Amino acid sequence: MDGISGSGISSALFMGAGAMQVHSWDMAVRAHNVANVSTDGFTPQRALLATGPQGQGVTLDSVSRDPVPAGAASGYRSAGDTGNDSGLQSQGIYPSGTDLAREMAGMISTQRSYEANAQTVRSADDMLGVLVNLKA
Repeated sequence: MDGISGSGISSALFMGAGAMQVHSWDMAVRAHNVANVSTDGFTPQRALLATGPQGQGVTLDSVSRDPVPAGAASGYRSAGDTGNDSGLQSQGIYPSGTDLAREMAGMISTQRSYEANAQTVRSADDMLGVLVNLKA
């Protein structure tokens, strides 16, 4: 087995596994937002992803809170606010400021990315197995 083939397969394994871990963190952040959808004063978080080292793969850059918009009354309210929620919920934004439509769409996208990277890991593992069998 030459060094180029082995390192390429190893890189695919490591990048795929690393991306799966990053997407797991993204899903955990989104799940946390959904779990707190009815929590007054909760500010949703965002997992900020970045391109990995040398322009390959993906990394978790940071997890940050969504900024509170200038008109904080639209979607954000304090714990003591007993205002009418009908306008907020009809727009899909709840007392916490969480937009469920955004979170659900993001969860679906994150799941698909996770699945694609899992397939990359499986394929690289299969190729490594073939190379090992050829060597034997």
